[in-house]
Amino acid sequence: MSVNSRATVGAAILYCVVGASAFLILPLLISAAAEDFSLNETQLGYLAAAAMSGSAVSAALTIFWVRRINWKKTMLTAMLILGAGHLCAIFADTYSLLILAIIIASLGGGTAYSLAITILSDNKNSDRVFGFCIAAQVSFQVIGLLILPTFIESGGLDSLLTILASLAFLSLLAIRFLPASGKEVGISNVLLIFTQSKVVFALFGCLFFFFNVGCFWTFIGRMGVTAGYSPQIIGNSLAAGVSVGIAGSLCASWLGDKYGRLRPLLLSAIGTVITTALLSSSEALVIYVVAIALYNFVWNYSLVYQYAVVAAVDNSGRGVAIAPAFHAVGAATGPAIAGVLVMADNFMAINALVAVSVIISFIFFIPACRGEKI
Repeated sequence: MSVNSRATVGAAILYCVVGASAFLILPLLISAAAEDFSLNETQLGYLAAAAMSGSAVSAALTIFWVRRINWKKTMLTAMLILGAGHLCAIFADTYSLLILAIIIASLGGGTAYSLAITILSDNKNSDRVFGFCIAAQVSFQVIGLLILPTFIESGGLDSLLTILASLAFLSLLAIRFLPASGKEVGISNVLLIFTQSKVVFALFGCLFFFFNVGCFWTFIGRMGVTAGYSPQIIGNSLAAGVSVGIAGSLCASWLGDKYGRLRPLLLSAIGTVITTALLSSSEALVIYVVAIALYNFVWNYSLVYQYAVVAAVDNSGRGVAIAPAFHAVGAATGPAIAGVLVMADNFMAINALVAVSVIISFIFFIPACRGEKI
């Protein structure tokens, strides 16, 4: 199969969605675990970190093999690990075993996501297909946030884990549409990627951006609980807000690099800071929904350009594959730190971390974009 074929693009997008599925519905996963295991905010922060730590490790290792081994066999292995990890989590009867099972699942998910993103980066219209990929992920979020609370109310965390495992195993049907390998690359020593200063700046921009995402996405559901909203209202609010993220990713796909890539990243950073100001100013439901909507628009709008920047400044062909590792490190570190700082259901520290980290992220992208027509 060609990396430019529609079937390959569709399959790669599917594996991006399934690989990131647990993170995409993280507020529901966190809330269900909190109820079933009676966890406090610090433990929930560590659980969210576990959901990303395996992804960080597996995505980091991607640079060593992504241009060397068979992509079909690798995706098969990744999906089996992802599904098996979620099945193990169903049988976990202690917090420690749950953490371990989630880490195993995230190892498979991180591998699948990094490989799928690499396949899309080889496409001749990478900006456009990245946009479609992010839109698909947000669509999954919306559907999940609307439908899954019903399953959680009746079956708890186990019902959610069963669905995630089933998605991993069913997605194996699409492996035949993947190519066995991608384009030839110019750098054989994979570690030389870190000698490209612009790539390093871009990757750290990715890390700090997802530091803010990890903080926000882990605790936004808990903010709703503290405000007194029911699980269904929170789920509907998240779905309504998240659905706006589809517009953000499609907007980026439509605009491409018409206005460069630094300006869209700046607009996204500004939008994120505005979101934190809204959440800090009021607990009204309308403010809660508007803040989620704005955040998800700029999150998904920005993500398209982050991948595009890394792909544009990297000549190793591996930068995009390792970008999810930096995303995962940020997403794991953010909630772990934020969970410790939350005091008596006061989430001001979370909002501060979100605002500061997105500003740092943009600062890193400035030298990454300098001097390039990107």
